Amino acid sequence: VRGPFFDHHLITSWTMELRDALPKEYEERMVSASLDCVDGERGSGDACHAVGEFFAVVKSDYATARGYYETNCDERKHMASCFNLGRLLLAGKGGDVDDGGAARRFRQACDAGSGPGCHHLGLMAYERGDKRKGRRHLARACDLRDAESCYVIGSNLLKKETTSTDDEGRFGRLLRGERGKPRRDLDKARACLDLACDEGHAPACHNLAVLFKHGDDGVPPDAEKFQHYAKRTNDLVQARGAAQGVKVA
Repeated sequence: VRGPFFDHHLITSWTMELRDALPKEYEERMVSASLDCVDGERGSGDACHAVGEFFAVVKSDYATARGYYETNCDERKHMASCFNLGRLLLAGKGGDVDDGGAARRFRQACDAGSGPGCHHLGLMAYERGDKRKGRRHLARACDLRDAESCYVIGSNLLKKETTSTDDEGRFGRLLRGERGKPRRDLDKARACLDLACDEGHAPACHNLAVLFKHGDDGVPPDAEKFQHYAKRTNDLVQARGAAQGVKVA
């Protein structure tokens, strides 16, 4: 494999460090991944990605992680490595900040079927002021079952028209129609929120619980559905230690 990031001496040095620092099972898994990764052009993309994550997450060696991700993205078209590389480039970890490079990597990931890659493209498009592309990328991400994108789209499609956008948040402003009016569509909102809820997104389940508790235009209150989504919300919050700070209405 091309480049310095698949150097056998480097692999040997850090696998020796593993033995003193990490559980044996993890150590064995990472040594195996490193060997699969350096097996010439036949190297496993998943193995190389795992090694990149080791350097990024365990060692905080972002420069080396960039090298693994870049090679894996370019040579094996590994969408998770393309996405992770984009995040490092966007944050300036392991080197300079490179917004253009990050967008290119997110595009590679998105084209390969990465929901988070499309989601990040949407955010970057919004930051450039390109609402049309932002909405398109978020919709693509939701189609790929990216829970956050589905939640953002669904929640904003629930909103009623208001005269103020002060508390709308950046996603609300992003998803407003071209003439500035919110595009309200309860059927699409429910479909997006349902998908996000199915993917384990507690705030999406919470919004559905509120919808069926109080009802809305064309959606009557439904005690059974409220209980279903309220229970799903509570289950997710408890399972994740209330990390998302959601309380059921």
